[in-house]
Amino acid sequence: MTVDVLILAGAPNKGALKKITPEEHEALIKIKDMPMVEYVIKAVNRATHTGKVVVVGPREQLEEYVNEKIDLIVDSGDSLVENIQKGFEVLDTSNLVLLMTSDIPLITEDVIDEFILSCNNEEADIYYPIIPKEKNKAKYPNVKRTYVHLVEGTFTGGNMVLIKPTVLQNSIDLLRKAVLWRKKPWKLSQILGMKFIFKFLMGNLSIEEIQERVKEITGYKGVGMITEHPEIGFDVDKPSDLKLMRDKYIL
Repeated sequence: MTVDVLILAGAPNKGALKKITPEEHEALIKIKDMPMVEYVIKAVNRATHTGKVVVVGPREQLEEYVNEKIDLIVDSGDSLVENIQKGFEVLDTSNLVLLMTSDIPLITEDVIDEFILSCNNEEADIYYPIIPKEKNKAKYPNVKRTYVHLVEGTFTGGNMVLIKPTVLQNSIDLLRKAVLWRKKPWKLSQILGMKFIFKFLMGNLSIEEIQERVKEITGYKGVGMITEHPEIGFDVDKPSDLKLMRDKYIL
């Protein structure tokens, strides 16, 4: 299976990272003299099961600073949701697309290929990677992540998803809420309904129940893919993350 890839690189550097690095966009923050997004593009280009690579972000800066091959650059808009829409407009929306963020510089071609191939095992519209807490802590003990306690264990979410674009195109309002609450699991549980809020708070909510509820709400089948590769979840969104990347993890 080969899938096209959409990399989101349009986020302006206006948050906590701005205090320690001057780049206008987070994707262009340098790690060992290379923009963060370039690590992601390099891994995607080296992967066996990836096709066309589209990056949504600041066109002029990406063309100037990124040396890796990009099939198409789309100028970014004002929000994450708008950037996803812009990217899907230039891709074949009848097929699955690998949607990725630009702030996971530890991602590798092997991890990307393994995730894509693992999605062949079950027919679905959305494949979302989740990483067990123990795997994340074992490899990156100093990294702070948001965790969700479920029946099957404690997990953190990944920063890429294999998805049929029609899912998001037909669920824009839901997508906006998911983006707004992506770092607040208890808020995300509100999308599922009151019954699920209580089950979540009690730690009695299962992956299967979430999948069934998502299908009821959206009409699409989503699958939580448990992965042992925490590189998918290590996004650089805090000064402490960037310091770890520069000092320890990217040599």
